[in-house]
Amino acid sequence: MSRWPTAALLLLNAVTANTMAAQEVGQSPKTLQAGLIAEGTAIRLDGALDEPAWQDGDVASGFRQQEPEEGAPASESTRIRVLYDHENLYVGVWAFDSRPDRIIGRQLERDAQLGLSRFGPSGGDDAIELILDTFHDRRNAYYFGTNPQGIQVDGLITDESHEPDLDWDGVWDVRARVSNDGWTAEFAIPLRTLRFPANAGQQTWGFNVQRVVARKNEQSLWTAWSRENEGLNRVSRAGELGGLDSLRRGLDLSVKPYVLTAVGQDYDERPSGSADFEPDVGFDAKLGLASGLVLDFTVNTDFAQVEADEEQIDLSRFSLFFPEKREFFLENAGIFEFGAPQFYGPPPLLLFFSRRIGLHQTEFARPQTVPIIAGARLTGRAGGQTIGLLNVTTGEEESANAPLTNFAVARVKRDVGQRSYVGALVTHRLEESGADNVVAGIDGNFWLSGPMVLEGFYARTWDSDPGGDDDTWQLTLDYTGDWIGWQVNHLEIGEELEPGIGFVLRRDIARSSGSLRFTPRPPIRGLRKIDIRNNFEYVVYADSRKVLDRSWEISLAPELDSGDEADFELGYQFQRLDEAFELTRLDTAPVIVPEGDYEDWRFEGRINTSGTRPLAAEVSGSVQGFWGGDRWELGGELSFSSPHIGFDLGYSHNDIDVPGGAFTTDLVQGRLKLAVNTRLFGNALLQYNSQTGAFSANLRVDFIHRPGSDLFIVFNERRDIEDGRWNPDSRAFIVKLTYLRWF
Repeated sequence: MSRWPTAALLLLNAVTANTMAAQEVGQSPKTLQAGLIAEGTAIRLDGALDEPAWQDGDVASGFRQQEPEEGAPASESTRIRVLYDHENLYVGVWAFDSRPDRIIGRQLERDAQLGLSRFGPSGGDDAIELILDTFHDRRNAYYFGTNPQGIQVDGLITDESHEPDLDWDGVWDVRARVSNDGWTAEFAIPLRTLRFPANAGQQTWGFNVQRVVARKNEQSLWTAWSRENEGLNRVSRAGELGGLDSLRRGLDLSVKPYVLTAVGQDYDERPSGSADFEPDVGFDAKLGLASGLVLDFTVNTDFAQVEADEEQIDLSRFSLFFPEKREFFLENAGIFEFGAPQFYGPPPLLLFFSRRIGLHQTEFARPQTVPIIAGARLTGRAGGQTIGLLNVTTGEEESANAPLTNFAVARVKRDVGQRSYVGALVTHRLEESGADNVVAGIDGNFWLSGPMVLEGFYARTWDSDPGGDDDTWQLTLDYTGDWIGWQVNHLEIGEELEPGIGFVLRRDIARSSGSLRFTPRPPIRGLRKIDIRNNFEYVVYADSRKVLDRSWEISLAPELDSGDEADFELGYQFQRLDEAFELTRLDTAPVIVPEGDYEDWRFEGRINTSGTRPLAAEVSGSVQGFWGGDRWELGGELSFSSPHIGFDLGYSHNDIDVPGGAFTTDLVQGRLKLAVNTRLFGNALLQYNSQTGAFSANLRVDFIHRPGSDLFIVFNERRDIEDGRWNPDSRAFIVKLTYLRWF
């Protein structure tokens, strides 16, 4: 009998919280006044916040929970003050805690995962995250975050993107320290790092702060705390930072040269194993042209410090998709996004995919580097427009059959109302031989209400080779709420579509898909919520409308207050093959899947423990019908995290029996992370892929010898394992030094 009053009380709290959320949306935004530091007064960046300037002035407080109790006051008090002078913006944070001995801060590496997530914390540390909407356009913002160790995490939020683009690395600093009443953090952000209206006198910026108390799996915000499509990424729901007067960035020019020394062995090109010494130099430069635009240059670009691709097991009939990892292409990548990206798995279509520049994908998914001679990029805001222009020239590379090629991309998005936009994209690929490819498209994103958005695009390609002239379009209606969410989508891709700087998973399709999600929060002790999802997909030929695929799946995913999660999924799939394909290659013969119709059922499950624990684990498994046979899959990952040492060990095994043959695959990935402090850390990635018979090692040390400047020491090795012998394939030792200079 006692459960019913408890359930009624919880329901009443939920209704009250939703009402408060609705009231908050209708109110004027919260405001915080920044204080100007007196002339001659200095801020010592040590995280102590003991200077007199920090003791007075306006305070942001009154944080409310988004998780676990929506709208309830945060269980631990947080206070924020903002100061500025002619060079820097300072943010002081007092994160009070009733149990300072249980504060969690295990990460030291830059851009480590913190807690920004639409549906709750996703990192394992206590965290403070803040956004600055410097143009107050209510859609774009800078993102800064830290933990009790004082790590630097920064990025860009573009058009209220679900997650910030952490590949933007600004020049700024932060210090943090734990005390007897909680922890404090002190941010120092140079004004020249930010873009804002120049010579505007008094300015008002969008501003919001989020705090994560990891041990409670609690997420609270200064404003925009409602679960109904709000959160830190909802720039339009942020508060306001006022009191900023006569801000100046000065000359906005920086140059970042590099010197590199590499000693490498390529046993394919030089079977004797003789070493090749390759010194190199180059530079990047950044110039602010207007208050919201920045021009980037790169000359003789080198990405030797970039981490190796993670190995994948290929059991599909489509191309593998490897994400971009190179800094020049990742920064501001959200501006150039156009197509149909996916949260999980390879995207069906991207009209601009930067890995087509400077990388040549080989038959066995091992990319070959193509030299980048020079490149330029113009990005930023100009009035109500978001602009992105990119031009890169790559050199000739005979081993990759890559000619001298120029790549050009132009992207513009025009604001419509408070949160919507219409945009256009044009790409052009021109080879030395005269072969060229052009893509042109328009897209739009329209917020019909707080949680509902309508978006779509239309594009066409033209290619100088026969074929390659075709079109594609997509329309999506998405509703995202706390208790319920749904999406309907239709995508068509022509048979001859050929985006010269893009990625296409499969052509000549018309795909209709949709999903429906319920997220109840039952009044059960220890249970946070349950995600219940139902997805479907129906694929036909674009021209003939003949059925190709149809699938349906339902999943159940409970999450506990502790952060532990599980996911159980049941699915059905019909696939029609009009052409046979090679599933894999064994020593004796290839395993061929013949043409025909295939119907299969699949059941899979996953259980993972919370990342707030020093030792976390994930176990997954599935059983399914597979191309007329069976497939069993088992996988797991074990992770350990501490301030100075951590590791991730993952394993995936497939046991497959199809009419064309039986075989197994194994993928082992191990990552060791070492950190001396927030300026010196190392990372070792070891991988073994039984399908390709390859072992690879990528070891990196990064020393940030001054803000924006790095010393990288990298060792790469790859071996082919055959008949029990580990035959060397390639090896390289690289030292790269960069130095950032502001003018």
